[in-house]
Amino acid sequence: MIDFTIRIGGEAGTGLVTATTLFSKLLQHSGYYIFSSKDYASQIRGGHNYHSIRFSEKEVSADVDKVDLLIAFDQFSLDKHMGEVKKEGIIIVDEKLNLTSNDSYKVISINISKIEEELKQNNLSNIVLFGSAAKCLGFSWDQCEKLINNYFSKKGNLLTVFNKASLAGYDQTESFYNFQKELKNQGEMVTGNQAISLGALKAGLTFHVQYPMTPVTGILHELSKEAVKNKELTVVQPEDEIAAINMALGASYTGARSMTATSGGGFALMTESLSLAGMAEIPLVIVEGQRPGPATGLPTKTEQGDLKFVVNAGHGDFPLAVIAPSTIEDCYTETKRAFYLAEKYQLPAIVLIDKHLAESFKSTKLEVEESKFTFDYNQKINVVATVETNQLNKDGLFKRYANKETNRTIPGTKDGIYTCTGDEHDDVGEITEDPLIRENMVERRASKTKLLEKELPPPELIGPNIAKLTVISWGSNFGAINEAIEKINKEKLQVNFLNLKYMLPFQKGEVKTLLSNSNDLLLIENNSTGQLGQLIAENTGITIKNKFLKSNGNTFTMDEIHQEIKRWLS
Repeated sequence: MIDFTIRIGGEAGTGLVTATTLFSKLLQHSGYYIFSSKDYASQIRGGHNYHSIRFSEKEVSADVDKVDLLIAFDQFSLDKHMGEVKKEGIIIVDEKLNLTSNDSYKVISINISKIEEELKQNNLSNIVLFGSAAKCLGFSWDQCEKLINNYFSKKGNLLTVFNKASLAGYDQTESFYNFQKELKNQGEMVTGNQAISLGALKAGLTFHVQYPMTPVTGILHELSKEAVKNKELTVVQPEDEIAAINMALGASYTGARSMTATSGGGFALMTESLSLAGMAEIPLVIVEGQRPGPATGLPTKTEQGDLKFVVNAGHGDFPLAVIAPSTIEDCYTETKRAFYLAEKYQLPAIVLIDKHLAESFKSTKLEVEESKFTFDYNQKINVVATVETNQLNKDGLFKRYANKETNRTIPGTKDGIYTCTGDEHDDVGEITEDPLIRENMVERRASKTKLLEKELPPPELIGPNIAKLTVISWGSNFGAINEAIEKINKEKLQVNFLNLKYMLPFQKGEVKTLLSNSNDLLLIENNSTGQLGQLIAENTGITIKNKFLKSNGNTFTMDEIHQEIKRWLS
C-alpha cells in the first residue's frame, strides 16, 4: 500500500503554494487520496514556510513524522527538515545549497541558476523543482506539461518559459518511483475554510460579513468570489469585528441568512453583541478559528485554546449552540447544522475550528455528506408571512416573545411590528423590569437548550465497545487519532475513541455513560490545560487524569499519537 509524504520548504513568496498545488493536482489526477497541511511564518515575504503532501491509495487525514521526499528551496529548509527524511528517502535541492549525499538518503541537485540564465527569467525555483520531483516520482512529461498549460493558461509568454524550466528540471532527474496510475477519482481537494463556505451556501447564506483574520480569512476569499456570480449573496469587509457582528445581526433581523467569521481575538470583541443575539433571539452563525493565544499569540500556528472561552462567551444566561467539526467533511455538514439550529431556535450558533482544520486540505466528495444531514433550506423556519389575530396584543403589536410563540416576523410584515431590544422585555419587546416577566423570559430562553439537545446526534464512539483504553478528544485531532487507533487495533491492542463534536449543549448523560463503561481514559488536546477534560468534569463529575497535551503551535502527527497510546498501554 502506497503511503508517501512530500515536504516542500522555503521562504514565503518563493512559490511554495504553486508548487504544492501542482503536486496535489498531479496526484489527484492519478486518483490518490491526498492530505496536505501548511506551516507558515506571520509575514508576507521571508520567514520559513513549509507544506506537507501525504498521498495514498487509502484515505489519509493526518500528518506523519517522517517524509519520503524533501524539496528544499533554501539552506534553512534543508537544515531544518533534513533529519525528517526517512532512511533511503530523497532530497531535491538547488546545487548551490550545501549538501552532500550519504548512505541515509539520495540527493538530486539541480543547477537552477543555469536554467534561469538560459531562459533569461528569475524566480523559477518552484517550477524547476516541480519538474524534477515529478520525474523522480515517475510521472510522464506529457502529464506534467498538460498540467502546467492548464494551471498557467493566462500567463501569456511566461507559459513557454515555465514549460521549458520545468522540462529542464525533469531532464536532469532520474525516476526512482512509478506513481503514475489511473485510480478511481477520490474527489476534489477542499480546505476546511472552503468546506465551511460551501456548507453555508448550501444552507442558504445570503449575507456574510467578515474582518480578515487568520486562520479563517479563506472563508472571506471564497465567499467574495462566489458573490461576484451569485447576486443573492452579499459579502462585506467592515472596519472591525464589532462592526462585523452587528452588521450580521442587522441582516439576520431583516430576514437574511447571516454569518460572520473570526479568530479568538476578534471573537473577544464580538461577545457583547453575542449576548444581544441571545436576548433579542436573533439567528446568527459565527465561525471561530482558533490559533494560539493569549493576545496575538502565534497568529499563523494552530491550537485548541478557545473552547472554554467560546462555551462561556457572552454575559448573562442565554442558549447557545457550539459545534466543533472534526474533519473537512464535518466542516461542510456541521456548518449546515449550525444554520439549521440558529434559525429554528433563533439563537447564535458557533462553529469552532482551528488553524489546522481551517487551512489543511484533503481529497473529498462533499456530495456524499448530503445524506448525513438534509433540510429544505428554501423555506424560512419560523418566519411568518401572515400574522394571526391571536398573535397580537391589545395594542395590535406582534407578541414575538410570548411564552409559546416560536415564530418571528421580518420588517415589513403586516401586523408584525414588535420591539427588538437588548434590554429585558415583555412579549412584544417593550422594555420592562417586572420581576415576574423577567423570570418568564429567562425560562423561555433557557427552554431552548433542551430542544437543542434533542436535535444533536449522539456522541461518536469509534472502535470496540469494550477496550483497555478509551481516548477522548475533539476537533482536528480526529484524523491523527483515528489513524493511530486503526494501526494499534491491527496490532491486536484494544483501544477505542470518544470523539466529541457538540460542546454546547453538552451531552452530559451520553458522555457519562460512555466514559463510565471504560477502563483507562486518555485525554488528547491541542492546548496546555485540557479544556475538554475540564468541560467533561464540570458536566459529568468524571476527572480524566491521563493527558497528552500539546501547545507549541504544531498539530499532532499520527506517529506521535500512536507512540503515546502504546506507552499508556505498556
